[in-house]
Amino acid sequence: MTEPIDYEALVTSYNDRLLHQLRSHGVDHAFLEMWVPDEDPVNSILNMVEAAEAHGTTDFSLRLREDTLPRESHAALIEAIGSIATVEILTEKGHGLVHVGNIGG
Repeated sequence: MTEPIDYEALVTSYNDRLLHQLRSHGVDHAFLEMWVPDEDPVNSILNMVEAAEAHGTTDFSLRLREDTLPRESHAALIEAIGSIATVEILTEKGHGLVHVGNIGG
């Protein structure tokens, strides 16, 4: 498994590139080239999973702040992703780790 992606840094990078680049707003991870962040983190992560599936990526992990994806949103995320991948959410000390696996399987 690769190093978890820092979700907040990823969104910031995407938004910065959107403002300052004419093309290729994509991010540093090839499987996210088709991803567009959403203000709702559940929808945003679902969009990531769909981009990963289209790219043929089978798993990835995200590190995010607990205030970005509060515990109350965990069930909604699991439900949203459950039909196309497995998801495991771990939280500790104000941060969460979301591991998405078996994408498209």
